[in-house]
Amino acid sequence: MFEIHQMATAVSDRNSKQQLESAAIILDCREHGESDLIVTFFCRHHGRLTGIAKGAKRSKKRFVNKLEIFTSLRIRHTIPKNNRLAFIAEAELVESFLTLRQDFLCYITASIIREFTLLATHEMEGDEELYPLLVWAFTSLDNGRPPRAILILFLIRFYTAIGYSPQLHRCPDCSQEINETETYTFFPAAGTIRCSICNKGKESNGSPLTLGTIRSLAAAQDQPLNRIHRLHLSRHCQKEALTFLHHYGRQLFQREIISWSFLDTISPKGKRNKPQ
Repeated sequence: MFEIHQMATAVSDRNSKQQLESAAIILDCREHGESDLIVTFFCRHHGRLTGIAKGAKRSKKRFVNKLEIFTSLRIRHTIPKNNRLAFIAEAELVESFLTLRQDFLCYITASIIREFTLLATHEMEGDEELYPLLVWAFTSLDNGRPPRAILILFLIRFYTAIGYSPQLHRCPDCSQEINETETYTFFPAAGTIRCSICNKGKESNGSPLTLGTIRSLAAAQDQPLNRIHRLHLSRHCQKEALTFLHHYGRQLFQREIISWSFLDTISPKGKRNKPQ
């Protein structure tokens, strides 16, 4: 856990000369003192970083309307050393992704993506696959593609990027590839599907997946990122996929995904469900 008062120190002339410029997505921003902001951002080459933007709350040029969560920026910053914050010198807006803050379902979907990213990464840690995946997801949401489908496609690729790709091509017990004669269940603890024959008499706390859902998700794992939006996910497929992806995330991180609870308050048509 960062001790903000210890890390928010002035940057020396030597550090100023070591500033880098990075394409980044803002994941978090909070106030610090009267005029500063503490910003967590994710960039392609350095992964997740947390930095201080001195005077950002009073800025009329360098930071005004730029350090909002989900925005895409080019940031001039230092690399943090000795558990100190990075110093953010300047930011240039690339894409504001306004829809993600104006549409409730898009906001919740982006918040889930943000939460998964923060859970899976640490300071100065990331994977070069994660940055383009974040940009793809936020761009897709901003362009009006179905939020639930984008969340499914993001998560199936996200789990692969962090090294926990769900095994969906065959039953590991009998080694048989998926086929039309069997029914399947995904077990979060194992990260695999199991056919009904191999699962007979065993654990029953998995998520059932139909053959169509499995094939769609397996295709999403294999397709190039710039083509996966072409995959059609039926409403039934989306319901199954979201259930299994949610359960798998809870298993991996051993905690509830807080943002996910808000997704259940929205109908498939994007309207908020009325309280019971």
